[in-house]
Amino acid sequence: MYDHSPHSVFVQLDELLATADGDAEWKETARWIKYEEDVEEGSARWGRPHVASLSFHSLLNLRRCLETGVVLLDLDEKDLPGVAYRVVESMVEDDLIEEDDKPVVMRSLLLRHRHVNDERFRFSIGGKKHASYTSLQNLADTRRRRSSYAIPLNKNGSAELRRKLSTAGSEKVDLREVEYLATQGSQDELKRGQNDAIMKRIPEGAEATTVLVGAVGFLDQPTIAFVRLAQGIQMPSITEVPIPVRFMFILLGPITAELDYHEVGRSISTLMSNPAFHNIAYKAEDRRDLLSAINEFLDDSIVLPPGNWERQALLPFEELRAKSEMIRKRKQNALEKKRAAEIIGPLSEEKKALLDMETAGQPPKDPEGPLDRTGRLFGGVIRDIKRRYPFYVSDFRDALNGQCAAATIFMYFAAVSSAITFGGLLATKTHGDIGITETLVFTCAGGVLFALLAGQPMMITGATGPLLLLDESLANFCMSYGFNFLAARMYCGFWMIVIALLVASVEGSVAVKKITRFTEDIFAFLISLIFIGEPVTSIINVYRAHPLGVEYAMFGYNRTDPVTVVNGTESDSCPLPLLPLPPAPQPNTALFCTMLTLLTFIIAYYLRIFRNGKFLGRSARRALGDFGVPIAIVLMVLLAYLVPVYTDTLKVPQGLYPTSERSWLVPLNPGLETIPFWAVFAMALPALMVYIIVFMETHIAELIIDKPERKLKKGSGFHMDIVIMSFVNCVCGMFGAPWQCVATVRSVSHVSALTVMSTTHAPGDKPHVVEVKEQRLTGLLVSLLVGISVLASSLLKLVPMAVLFGVFLYMGISALGGIQFWDRCILLLKPVKHHAQVPYVRRVPTFKMHLYTVIQIVGILILFTVKSSRFSLALPFFLVMMVPLRMSLVYLFTPLQLRALDGAQKDIDKDDEPDFYEEAPLP
Repeated sequence: MYDHSPHSVFVQLDELLATADGDAEWKETARWIKYEEDVEEGSARWGRPHVASLSFHSLLNLRRCLETGVVLLDLDEKDLPGVAYRVVESMVEDDLIEEDDKPVVMRSLLLRHRHVNDERFRFSIGGKKHASYTSLQNLADTRRRRSSYAIPLNKNGSAELRRKLSTAGSEKVDLREVEYLATQGSQDELKRGQNDAIMKRIPEGAEATTVLVGAVGFLDQPTIAFVRLAQGIQMPSITEVPIPVRFMFILLGPITAELDYHEVGRSISTLMSNPAFHNIAYKAEDRRDLLSAINEFLDDSIVLPPGNWERQALLPFEELRAKSEMIRKRKQNALEKKRAAEIIGPLSEEKKALLDMETAGQPPKDPEGPLDRTGRLFGGVIRDIKRRYPFYVSDFRDALNGQCAAATIFMYFAAVSSAITFGGLLATKTHGDIGITETLVFTCAGGVLFALLAGQPMMITGATGPLLLLDESLANFCMSYGFNFLAARMYCGFWMIVIALLVASVEGSVAVKKITRFTEDIFAFLISLIFIGEPVTSIINVYRAHPLGVEYAMFGYNRTDPVTVVNGTESDSCPLPLLPLPPAPQPNTALFCTMLTLLTFIIAYYLRIFRNGKFLGRSARRALGDFGVPIAIVLMVLLAYLVPVYTDTLKVPQGLYPTSERSWLVPLNPGLETIPFWAVFAMALPALMVYIIVFMETHIAELIIDKPERKLKKGSGFHMDIVIMSFVNCVCGMFGAPWQCVATVRSVSHVSALTVMSTTHAPGDKPHVVEVKEQRLTGLLVSLLVGISVLASSLLKLVPMAVLFGVFLYMGISALGGIQFWDRCILLLKPVKHHAQVPYVRRVPTFKMHLYTVIQIVGILILFTVKSSRFSLALPFFLVMMVPLRMSLVYLFTPLQLRALDGAQKDIDKDDEPDFYEEAPLP
């Protein structure tokens, strides 16, 4: 007959207090949406939301109150006076109050309610404040003139109260005829205007719980009532927000009673805000159900013993929650075994096992997961196309909003600054064969193609650190054997598309499931180490080229010739861009380059920290943090322009021309004849190495983006995207452009910028993902804008190389924060008592944890040795060998230890897993 389905709840605690002029009123002192918020004394504002901590004694008192008090379930009344009348009548019937106390208790329940910053709801006539409920006669004529009597709530004042009520005619009018005089519609409108902020935090369809507690002088014993209304009714003068009231809890009693009214009120309020308890409260059929719910709440609670302990002595919250979960599981297992014994009886153990599997409630495995095999040739690619392309039109329609426009602007600066950084360094590593122009143009071309065709178009493509290392290794290899570097890269590009098609035909992308955090951490730390070492060695070279305190005239330079100095000698073909020496070289160059590098790093790094700081507003912090790198580059370029000290700057051709004197298309340039026939097939090996890096970076980025927490709806394209990326690299090889792959950091930042976070979550609660603007337009526009940037060559020539060194230093150091291996390396130097309470510390013995770290250190040393040797092209192969090395660790560690060390928190403690928008993925 009535709706007993649980609703979201808003709980309000009101206490009966005396005002300054001797009157009494109900004053709101706390509220709950999810967490408790208390009114701070003296400031009339809400305090910080927090988890309510209750005294065990108050919970026992509450249970005793519900055992002896009035419990009215499905009370069919339409207004507060009707509810109050029924409650008072039930109290008399249960001998909780005397017959003579009925009008006093009734009048107490109808006193005015005052909320935080609620002065507009208080009325005065002739300088005296009055309540929301007024006299009981001529109600229609006195709606606007609300007169009432102040009630002195003590034993001596009860006679005066009865006299005043008698004068008002209460003895002639049945108490059920009391009407609510406030104009409900106007109060609703006023309250909505005043409480828009909190109304947004209350879930739609929520119902209110009003808790009224207070000590009075006219009662000899406590009187309690728990009321569940048949349906929610509006009581705008009682609740802070205009939502229907469904539950009421009333506790009035003498001051001398052994009850802390405030704590009992907090206890019932906390219980009603607890999902498990209020679900039972909605469905309870009698008093016993409520008492059982309180018992269950007590069973799941943990009591902290009193004492003068320090915060450090407390167990971490995760362990407290684990203990609570353990208690709950033990109780659940006991109930399930009891039920199984009752149902199955003498049945076989096999049927009992089937029942246990059924009660476990494990969800069935999705047969159509993106990394599940279909068993057909190119089955994964075909499935990706069928799943993703039906949303093609909506991919452009869904991008027509302000958030996508803001994400486009943000990602343009992130993409162009990365392209300039990698392009400038590529010119150094490839001896000028590939530079900024090629990087900008083909970052644009590859990004446009990927945005139009990819299964996951929100990923941002571009040059990355690992591919830069492979280009450096290939350039050195070709120089050693006399091969033309660009011609060799062209053949590598052809082999890449062949390898990609072969792997896609057998659905090889499912192998990404074998890549664990063990391998990811080794790879990420190696790249971070290289990024940190690159600016250090570059600055050392600057000091060698511009030694301090030396007369430059002694070198006898021809100041008009564009030469550079490396290790104190002149060179026409050297790793540094060919830049003219200044007319009068000064030793300040090396110091100034050091300053530019460090200042670029400091500004970018601390703006990133500032993003999560406490100064300025959230939007301003996010803007400064997101644009930290472009801000640092612009400021340092301006400083270098203003300070008259020579620095090496980027070498950028004027217009759309390659960096070196050649044609865009590689086959049209001389150099193919330097590649013998056998070498054409041998290029399959470096092509395989490049494909491995592209494979890992692309799939790791897609795994991060496709986490369930993001609630993506349009699917992904694991198998298809790697084929598209390989085709892009084939084109890049033909035009002598840098290799492209999905840039993990930029892709995650792009998706985060397109993520809509909740603004209606409960105060103190963590924002959650509402949706992600899944579309293709932002990636397309970002790529086009990067391509247009090549026309600003006159501005790019102003960028000092030292600024790019600072950007690389920032990328390397900032990436360390998301590497668990680095955290465990720090633990090697700390005593055990100072170890952080994280899963890999709590669930793995210290010796085993350090052994795991040492094994990773050995793997990194092997990779770094390979990288620094003449076999550096084999670096991806040795990186792949880290996968079987990790698989062999099952003989040294238990599965639980490996899950903890690999960071698979969702398998052991879901809440230990870091939020996806706080990750620091691979650079």
